[in-house]
Amino acid sequence: MITDYDDIPFFPKYETDFLYDDKLKVTWFEPKFSQSFYNFQNSPNGSNACTLICILLAAKCNMTRDKLPLSLNKDISPKLINIFARSMLEGNYIHDALKKKGRLKNINLTVPEAISYADKIAHGLVEWKCMLYLEPLYASLFQNLKSNWLDWIEDHSHDDLYVILITDSRSVLFYFHDESDNIILFDSHQHSAHKGACAAVVKRQRLKTLCKWFAEILSTCYKCNPRLYELSFLYFQQKTDKT
Repeated sequence: MITDYDDIPFFPKYETDFLYDDKLKVTWFEPKFSQSFYNFQNSPNGSNACTLICILLAAKCNMTRDKLPLSLNKDISPKLINIFARSMLEGNYIHDALKKKGRLKNINLTVPEAISYADKIAHGLVEWKCMLYLEPLYASLFQNLKSNWLDWIEDHSHDDLYVILITDSRSVLFYFHDESDNIILFDSHQHSAHKGACAAVVKRQRLKTLCKWFAEILSTCYKCNPRLYELSFLYFQQKTDKT
């Protein structure tokens, strides 16, 4: 097991909370396990790579989707933590290289830019649609995610769906995992002096609970109550079909 993780800076400590009558599982990582701190130098780097990290997370989850251990009742799996760790490392590396070469029009990448810069890692990833909402996130996120997801399953044979939410210059990833009927939210940002990145899991029918919790986290951790946000819906064309 050690050899699987000996080329990452460290394997993070974490705590798991079960909220809303155990309907929501939240894993909080230590502060240095976040995009601005997780590196081999063990020093803050002020990362703006969150959109790229979301793309890499989607790609790595897709590569192992049939064996991805997503459980609401158990601790987060080391495999999933490893995917999270490598996505932050690679995302920061690519973003830093682009910045040094002067190739960034804006320090915060758009989703199409992030897909392009991820290159072969994100092969087959397609943006199905992108929606901009000028309305309070707290009151509207659930309904907007739900309505688009219902459109997705009605019109497409592809079952897994990846959604990048961008608001207040931060990007997070919602992964609708068909096989387990779970949704996992990846957030690579530091949230306080005591909390780093986080991953939250709910059953699909509890999406409203996840959206409520996330909006409350934005308010509590960043004093942010967004009234403008973007949802980018993505899928992989080249995934293994079910038999």
